[in-house]
Amino acid sequence: MADSFSRKIERFGLGLPAATITRLELFLDELLRWNRRVNLTSICNRDEALEKHLLDSLALLHYQPLVGRLLDMGSGGGLPGIPLAIACSDLQVTSVDSVGKKINFQKHIKRLLSLSNLEPVHARLEALEAVLLNLESYDFAVARALTSFEKLTVFAAPWLREGGKLLVMKGPEGETELKAYQTDSDRKFYHIDTVHHYRLPLSNSARQLIILSRTASK
Repeated sequence: MADSFSRKIERFGLGLPAATITRLELFLDELLRWNRRVNLTSICNRDEALEKHLLDSLALLHYQPLVGRLLDMGSGGGLPGIPLAIACSDLQVTSVDSVGKKINFQKHIKRLLSLSNLEPVHARLEALEAVLLNLESYDFAVARALTSFEKLTVFAAPWLREGGKLLVMKGPEGETELKAYQTDSDRKFYHIDTVHHYRLPLSNSARQLIILSRTASK
C-alpha cells in the first residue's frame, strides 16, 4: 500500500522527499480514521481521498512557490493547509475553520507530526481578528471549494499584505465565477494574475487555480 501511495505521489510530478511522502500518507490515514467517528469529509475511499484531497491540495505547488505566511480560510480537515505545511518547511500556515471538531483533528495532526509551522485556529472568518494573537499580514491566502468568489475576496482582503496572493481553488464553476466577479465588482483590492486549468490524475476531474494579487491597503 505504501509503495502504491508513493508511486501515485511521484507520478504527480512534485519531486517530494520520501520522508515527506511518508508524513503525507500518515496524515491521509489519520483523516480517514477520524472520519469514521467524526464527520471531517464526505469522501471515505482512500484512493479518492488521495486524489481529491491530497493531490488537489498539493497541485498548488506546480503553479506557485510557497514561502512565508499562508492563511488557509475554511480549511475543514486541514485542506489544503496541512499537506502544504508538510511539504513546505519554509511556509507558516494558519489554518482556520469554524467547526471545533475539525480544528481538534488538525491539532492532533500538529502534535502527531510535530508540525511547528502549523497553527490551527477555531474561528469564523468574519471574526478572525478577535482570536488571532499575531495580527501580521499574510503573503498568501487560500480557499478550496469554500464559498463564492466574491466572498473570498472580501474575507482575504484585511489579511493579505500589498502584493500578497489570493489563491482560489475551484472546480469547473471557477471560470464563470471569475467572469461574474470581473463584471460586477470594482475589484478594488485585487489584480487578477493568472488562471491555471488542470485535471486530477485518476478521475480526470477538472480544476482551476485562480491567482489574484492584493493591490491596495484597506
